[in-house]
Amino acid sequence: MSPAFSAINVEPEENIDEEIDNTREIQIDEALKRFQTALKLHAQGPKHYEEASLAYESLFESEIFRYPESATDFERAERQQGPPHLGLDPPFPQPLDVAQEDIDGTGSSLPQTLYLAYKNHGQFALDSVRHLVKAGRDERSVLEDKKVIASAERALYEFSAALDFDPSDAELWRRAARVAAFLSSSRISRYCLEAAIELDDDPAIEEVEPPSLAEGFAGEQLRKQLDVLSDEMALSHPIMAPFIKKSISDRLKKHLDPFPFLPNPTESLVAPGHSAPVNQQKAQRLIINVPMASWVDLGMSLVHSVAAGGVLGQAVTLEVPEIPDAQDDVQMLVERPKPELPEENATAQPAPENRPAAQFKDDQGGSPKECGGDNGNTAEETRAERSVSVLSRKRSQSTAGLPEGVDEEVVDQKRSKRIRRRETAGESMDANTQYATQLQPFQAADQNLFQMTRNMVENLGVTDRDTLDRLAEILDSCASSTRTAKLERPAMVDLRESLIKFDEESTRVVVLSKKEPSSVGFSSFLEHSKPGSQNKPETPLFHETKGLKAFVQKVNENWIGIPDVAFEWIKHVCSTYLTSKWSDAMKTAVVQVISHLDEDIWKRMQYELKYHALSDDPARTLATIDEMAQMLFELHLDVYERITNPNSAVDFAIRVETKGRLGRWFTFASQMSRDRPETADYSLSIRFLWSAVFAVTLTEGVSRDHVLQCWKSLRDKLVEDRDDVNIRLPNNAIMPEVSARAADREISKLTTMDFFLGLFQNDLSDPVSVIESLEPVLNPSSVYAMTSGSMSSEVMAIDQDSATATGGRDGLPISETADQGLRDLWKFLSSTSTELRLFLWTRLGDAYHAIDYTTKQFSCLLKSIEMVISDFEQDSYLTVSSESRRPLFLKMLKFLDELLIQALSMALNDAMAFDIVDDEHLKSSISALVKLSCMLHVTCMYEDEVRVGMKQHPSNGATFQSFLTKLREMQVRNWSLLYTMLKAGIAQNRAGFTTPDNDLADYLAAIHQVLGLRKFCKASNKIFLKMMRVELLKQNLIDNWEDYLGQVLYDLYGLKLGVGLSEVQDHSCPPEKLERRNTTALVERVAVLANRMPMKDLLKSDLKTTIEHMQQAIGQTKSNQQFIQNLRIFNQTLHRPIPPLRLYEALKGNVSIDAVTVNTPDSALAKHRWFFLLGMIAFTKFKGVDLNRRQTPGATDDLRIGATFLRQQLQFTPDQWDAWFRLAECFDYELDESVLWTADKMNKERAELVKYQRSAIHCYTLALSQLRNTPPDVLGDCIDDVHDLYYKFGMRMYASSREPFAMEPFHHSEHKRFIILESGVESKDLHSQMEDYKVWKYAARLFRKAMEVKPKQWQNPYMVAKCVWKMYQKPPTSLDHRDRRDRPTMQTVITALEKAVEVVSALPKPRHGQDPILEPHYKIVSIMHKLVMRGDIAPQEAADILQRQPYAIQDGERVEINEPEDWEPYVIKTLTHLREKDRSNWQHRIIMRHARILFDENSDEQGYVQAMAAFGVLRESMLTKTMVMNVWKCDAERPGRHHVYTEQYVRFVVKLLIVLKDRSNFEALLRRLRKKGADFYHFNDLWQTCCIAYLRLIRQTYQISPVLEDDFKSISPEEFDIISSRISDWSSDSSSSHPALSALQEAIELKKLNAGLMKAGAIDDLVTDCYTALYFEIGKSLPGPAVSTLIAEREQARLREEARQSEKALEPKPANPLSSLLNPQSHENSGAEGAPGDSAAANTEGAQRPRKTGVRRADILRKAEQVVLRAQEGPKPTGAKSRGSVSSGKTPAAEEGKDVGANDDSRSDEGVPDEDAEMKDEEVEGDLSSAPGSVHDSADDESDLSDAPPEDVLDEDEAQQLMFPNLVRRSVETVVVEDSDSEDSNGEESSGEEGEEGEEDEMDEDEAEEAEE
Repeated sequence: MSPAFSAINVEPEENIDEEIDNTREIQIDEALKRFQTALKLHAQGPKHYEEASLAYESLFESEIFRYPESATDFERAERQQGPPHLGLDPPFPQPLDVAQEDIDGTGSSLPQTLYLAYKNHGQFALDSVRHLVKAGRDERSVLEDKKVIASAERALYEFSAALDFDPSDAELWRRAARVAAFLSSSRISRYCLEAAIELDDDPAIEEVEPPSLAEGFAGEQLRKQLDVLSDEMALSHPIMAPFIKKSISDRLKKHLDPFPFLPNPTESLVAPGHSAPVNQQKAQRLIINVPMASWVDLGMSLVHSVAAGGVLGQAVTLEVPEIPDAQDDVQMLVERPKPELPEENATAQPAPENRPAAQFKDDQGGSPKECGGDNGNTAEETRAERSVSVLSRKRSQSTAGLPEGVDEEVVDQKRSKRIRRRETAGESMDANTQYATQLQPFQAADQNLFQMTRNMVENLGVTDRDTLDRLAEILDSCASSTRTAKLERPAMVDLRESLIKFDEESTRVVVLSKKEPSSVGFSSFLEHSKPGSQNKPETPLFHETKGLKAFVQKVNENWIGIPDVAFEWIKHVCSTYLTSKWSDAMKTAVVQVISHLDEDIWKRMQYELKYHALSDDPARTLATIDEMAQMLFELHLDVYERITNPNSAVDFAIRVETKGRLGRWFTFASQMSRDRPETADYSLSIRFLWSAVFAVTLTEGVSRDHVLQCWKSLRDKLVEDRDDVNIRLPNNAIMPEVSARAADREISKLTTMDFFLGLFQNDLSDPVSVIESLEPVLNPSSVYAMTSGSMSSEVMAIDQDSATATGGRDGLPISETADQGLRDLWKFLSSTSTELRLFLWTRLGDAYHAIDYTTKQFSCLLKSIEMVISDFEQDSYLTVSSESRRPLFLKMLKFLDELLIQALSMALNDAMAFDIVDDEHLKSSISALVKLSCMLHVTCMYEDEVRVGMKQHPSNGATFQSFLTKLREMQVRNWSLLYTMLKAGIAQNRAGFTTPDNDLADYLAAIHQVLGLRKFCKASNKIFLKMMRVELLKQNLIDNWEDYLGQVLYDLYGLKLGVGLSEVQDHSCPPEKLERRNTTALVERVAVLANRMPMKDLLKSDLKTTIEHMQQAIGQTKSNQQFIQNLRIFNQTLHRPIPPLRLYEALKGNVSIDAVTVNTPDSALAKHRWFFLLGMIAFTKFKGVDLNRRQTPGATDDLRIGATFLRQQLQFTPDQWDAWFRLAECFDYELDESVLWTADKMNKERAELVKYQRSAIHCYTLALSQLRNTPPDVLGDCIDDVHDLYYKFGMRMYASSREPFAMEPFHHSEHKRFIILESGVESKDLHSQMEDYKVWKYAARLFRKAMEVKPKQWQNPYMVAKCVWKMYQKPPTSLDHRDRRDRPTMQTVITALEKAVEVVSALPKPRHGQDPILEPHYKIVSIMHKLVMRGDIAPQEAADILQRQPYAIQDGERVEINEPEDWEPYVIKTLTHLREKDRSNWQHRIIMRHARILFDENSDEQGYVQAMAAFGVLRESMLTKTMVMNVWKCDAERPGRHHVYTEQYVRFVVKLLIVLKDRSNFEALLRRLRKKGADFYHFNDLWQTCCIAYLRLIRQTYQISPVLEDDFKSISPEEFDIISSRISDWSSDSSSSHPALSALQEAIELKKLNAGLMKAGAIDDLVTDCYTALYFEIGKSLPGPAVSTLIAEREQARLREEARQSEKALEPKPANPLSSLLNPQSHENSGAEGAPGDSAAANTEGAQRPRKTGVRRADILRKAEQVVLRAQEGPKPTGAKSRGSVSSGKTPAAEEGKDVGANDDSRSDEGVPDEDAEMKDEEVEGDLSSAPGSVHDSADDESDLSDAPPEDVLDEDEAQQLMFPNLVRRSVETVVVEDSDSEDSNGEESSGEEGEEGEEDEMDEDEAEEAEE
């Protein structure tokens, strides 16, 4: 059986057996989703019960309820079949069911899911019953319904199933007991109650307390049931002891019955059928539907009912939705339960209700606030805790009879909270340590900042103890990880609470609303002067449903009409008038009820007052009437004031009606006040007096004096009372407070009304009057009164100086001379609201702004901030409750934000802002800002705790985030303003600060660190960062300023300076676009940093990127006339010739350039050398890769960019020497790039090279001159640049004097000046040209100056030696008398050489693998050899000099040179020794010197042996077998010299090859030379020299003598053709050989290789001479018919053909349209297939012009090429017909591989050539083309052509060739030309032209005439 198929490209999984089946998990998840759906519908109320019922049905259809483990124990027992006992002999133990492995926790979540499903479904059944009971008219009939009974039984079953899965739920046991009691099953009820209290502990061991309320309730219920049964035995059980000894509190007894709507037959032993019958007869009642269960909706429903139907006499039935007295026990499961969930929730939620229920008996003395539950909240929390901690409780194992061994995981889950807390203590400790570690950076930054703030304010003299204490508190908090929890100051606590207990609505309205313009008018004063916002204590909010259920039940159970319901409603409201704060909706409902039902309420009040004595408690009833009357009077007074204020738009009729109601209640309240007994509440009398005075205030026509006297009398009454009267009316807007202070405020308002009325009426039209009015009131310390004279006038002291001056004129402060009105104003303002005082300060500031006194306006802003900060510490703020204080805090916070914005804007933008701020003012303002900083820092503390995970944001909404953003912006503005204040303080008190600039910079950095760590230094539009940037740029005495500035620039613009002691931190600041204005301010600092850094390091740093960004922001330099003029001057200067005198003047510093001063916005940039820096960056980037190390030409874009920036710098600062120097380097590098990689520009574009050299020399000259004028102390850091200037200037001079530049920059013959003389105009040179000797002398001087700067630089003495040697070699006769006198001696040369060797020998030894520097060592050997050869020094002396050098042979021992012949071997040994040091073979000059010593190319005696020795030396290390010259550029070699050396070496090798007669290597050398033409200096001349030498070598080798006479003059063309064809055939034979043929072949190859580069005259001469030798030596002797016979036959055949063509021409013939296509006529087609007319015309033409005797040179060259081609192709096969083409190639190269016989087709059948066709083809095709052949040649010619084959034999290509010969010819020519191009591309275009020119020179007149024809 074949094995099963298995794919080879699929690897089997390793753990196949570990695949997990997640079907159960999916099914459980699906059941949970259905459960959540049912739960949500269940929780939405009775309207959704039908949908909930369907959802529960869908839930119980889930697959999980079909699992075997989903069945309860009861169901398993019922399903068990067979006998209940085991078998007698079980053969094997019964296997257990294979349970699936619980990997994902589904095994633990399934029982909990089943438990929740059964429990909530049972609860749903009971909720449905409760809804039926409430909705039905007869409760008893509903409860006796069979469906209800069935629902209760179903609920009991569901509860029992749920308890089977979790028997630890005591609350569920209670519910099951209660349902069983309803079903009259006392046994089940008792069992459930017993199970509820026997959960955890075994009572037989010790007496325990019930651990939860549920168990306490169950015990109480069980005790009552046992009491009913009189079961003393059960009551004596120890578990019942707590319930017998203690009793449950009355407040919890109402929660004892979980289902109070169900009857409980077990409460008594009476049979359930003996209850009294219910009267079901009910009269018709008025039903009022209340939409929501609240007092507000009830009141508005009464109003709507009255408005719709009036006041009816029917009894009222209130249809109110379910009142949440005790909320439904509905547990919602948000996600699938996990085993850890109960533990986490249990740990996170403390459970105070877990105390024993009996202990609540001791708590009854608590305050109602603490003990009064809000509609059963305690029971609700109990059940919530129970539902959460389901898995943490279980029944006692001993009671259940279960084994003690359980799973470890379950045990861990069921452990008590105390044990779990004990085990997690270590984890909490670790968490606290982790929090502390994460908070440490923030706390360290805070400590640094606040400590610096404390030090600075103390140094400024701030002695405010409160300020210093706050700073100390913040510093102390830096050591704690719970900083916000330790706040004690109210303002800081309020800020914390506003964040933790975030109220979105109030925050949005108060803080985040946009700034509204202040209403300037008297109404604003009245609004601000209201006492409503003053000193509001904490008042609990009105409970919307408290007592409502009893009220509705009372109304529905009795016959009560609408008026009575309204009265009772008002009566209930009255009880909360003083104790609770009504909501706005409640206040509106009260006003609506007392307005619409005023008449009925009035009548009922009269009735109650009249018959109060008949009540059970007359005194209490009278007190209630009194309180209600006073409340109604005050409420009507409040309503009347609101509709009569100036801003009200209420109708006049409504005002009159309201006034009537107010008068009626005023009268009633007066009556109650007069009749009030002395024992009554005294506060009612005070309230009535206050209300009465206020009513008088609102009465029209009452004088203000009378009103004022009323208030004063009331104030005096309140003051006289021994007890301090302070009555709070939280629900009355016009009189929220009744006290002496409130009366004083009212009096102040009346007394200051005139002042404010005049103030607001003036507006700002007269700012001076506003200032005169407000300054004494708001800032009395700055106002002084003149005492001289009878009348006193007020004078404001604007600053300290003016105050002193005023005091000097006997002025007294206004506080000492103020009248009573002014004092009343001060008193009024001291008690008025912050908003009003702030408004007045704003008015004063605006007035100062109107008169352009901005410094005083700034002072007003600071005073305003001080005032708001001080108000946080006033009693009016501190005494208000925390809940009421929070909106006030937010409002004051908004004031501060607006003030900070204005003050900071003026402090930063107004230079005169601090002029009026004196020392005291400064200290007080700094104190206020420090306090504000401490307060606002609470936000940072809070965010830190959230950041590390200690807390979470209360909201993630946009409003909360906006609030946080607002607080961050306030912190940023406050710190910025505080810095400006400290800066001003330091400026006034410099004595206290030793380094003020450093202190301020450190303070800015500390602020930045605090803000940046928390990622909000970008707040407030980056105002702090911008201010810090400006401040740091202003200060010049800061240490490590780059650290501060670097972080600021990174935060602002994303720029990195890349310097400093620390790395920049990411503060999450979005970068801004860098603007030019800001960039120019940074240039100075960035330039300083860049100049500190080496340029190579700068290119790798972030600072370079920053500089590039800055330049992009600066943009292109703007030009003006001066800028352009300077550029024109520079360009003219750089293009001028080089005057020698100018160079010498530069050494003295006397050379300058005529430039003008440039004043543009970029001049400031140039002042800081900005453009020079940019130029150096681009220039250094180009220099980054050394020219000697580079393998390919580099892009010069950076070089040119650098030169452009350097020019711009010089256009601004033309005296900057280093800019001229770097610009010269740019020209030098441009020149080096032009000559380093190729010699093309040296050979073709020398004018451009001269321009570069002159520009560089001029720039070096200016740099040198400006350097001489620079002070030496400035050059201290520029030693390297000074050395480079001398060295590179000297190198430029020396290199320009040598090949390949050859002194051309110093020649200026093209520059002339014209002089007008009497005889005419003469041209003369501008100045004398500089000679090479003077150039070397000048360069040597520069190198010596470079040696003075850097004596250890070996290149300097080396170049000095070279210059001295060149000067020494110069013949004295060519020098002037001064140069002859100073000409260096031989000893000077030797000394210079030895100095160079000494310096280079002193250098450190090269590292392993590196070669030593050999240039000086070689140079001294070379020059010594030349001196010996010149005869200037004896060989022995020269040898002694060389032997004392470091690299001497034989370790420096003396060498005897006895004979001159011994010198060369010694030198060769020395050179060989140096070559051994050159392991890398770089020193090619050593090799060449060796070869030149062996073979003297200038000597007349050039022997073969010497040449072979020299060639052997070169072949050893320089020349390869293929004649490739391996010459590498040395590091010390000047750019361009490499091509000079290669040219010299090639010439030397050519001489060697000529002596050696080595044609093969010569040919290989020529081929290499032709391909690498760009590598050789003077390539054209070199190529011509090599070709001539090669031609000469060919003649010598093959003994080809030149033909002096034309041997072909007497030979006819026909004879020449016949003999030439025989020679061609002969040459095709491989056995044919002749020296002339070999020479001819090599000459033709050379001609191809030349390709027109050199004129081919010499080559053609050799070709002609070779062919002539073949013609006369070989051609005449070749076998064949006589030439004369063949000529005669051809002539006869030609005549017969002409006659036949003439006859055909006379016969008419129909025109064939395709004849022209099939037989195209052209010069390529030689007429073989043409029409007879053509032949006739040709014959006629031939007859008219017979050709002359003689053969042209072009024919000889063509035949010679054919011979070479035939020789290369070999013999043609003759056995079969060969196919050929009728066309021939244009050049010999085109004929390669083609049919050679086609060139002989010009012969006719008789062998007579077609002269005209041949001539025509010759002129068209060119000199190198072969004449087209004729098809009439006889077979005797041994032509390779044959007749055209039939079409069926030809293939497609051949047929196309015959049909379109021109097409094939041109395509073949194209291919051939391309093949020839591959040989060498140089000179191919000119080859044909030059060839034609060479041959046309040799044409005679007849040939020229034929060419014209």
